[in-house]
Amino acid sequence: MATRMDDDMVQDYKYVPEDFMKHLMATLGIIIVLVLVLSALFGVPEKPPLTIKGYATQHPVAFEAVATRDLNGQGEIANYGPPYNNGTGYVESDLQKISGIWHPINAEQDFILKPLNMASSINPAISPALRTFESASRAQQIVWANNYEKAVTTHGRYVGGKVVVPAGNYGPVPTLMNATLQLGKSGLMSGALIRNPNVITRFNNLNYLLFLQGAPMHSAAAPLQLKGEQWGIIHAA
Repeated sequence: MATRMDDDMVQDYKYVPEDFMKHLMATLGIIIVLVLVLSALFGVPEKPPLTIKGYATQHPVAFEAVATRDLNGQGEIANYGPPYNNGTGYVESDLQKISGIWHPINAEQDFILKPLNMASSINPAISPALRTFESASRAQQIVWANNYEKAVTTHGRYVGGKVVVPAGNYGPVPTLMNATLQLGKSGLMSGALIRNPNVITRFNNLNYLLFLQGAPMHSAAAPLQLKGEQWGIIHAA
């Protein structure tokens, strides 16, 4: 009896050939097309990386201001404190002090003068300005750098491929900062900052990241609400 009922139920339906793989591939194709179309329309929700070359190219005046603050010892890292130096600007805990200085940084030398000395080997025009600056007293260096920082921050303009400021007592700093800007725009500064003869730390790019500390990183983080006082859940995209 059950068999007869089953036969009647089957007879009410029509058998047709079917290819499930064809349907699967067709569905997959539709999904891929939709993803590509939506990606083309709305783009990928991913920000481009912050690089020294990109910042120097897009914000030349701000780049020179950052470099000048490294030169006069007023930059974010110059007075940071452990683990980079003996400053107290960003010491937040006793544990930070206990850790000591395990990655010593002299911002003036490591971020500006050493890269420029490397660059002088392929651009000898930098050498006279470097000699003038390095032979001056530290007090004189700071006067020149402070004067230039104020000028570039308030009146700096990017004209003809370089930053120009009103005439003032800047010593060789304008030449050094223009050379630093060209080094940054060329992409060579990145390599100069991470260049290290020590085999163990040869590929340590910490100085590259620390150079961008301050205005460059803040300008990139602020629109994304990722500054220090805005900490929260960070999504990879």
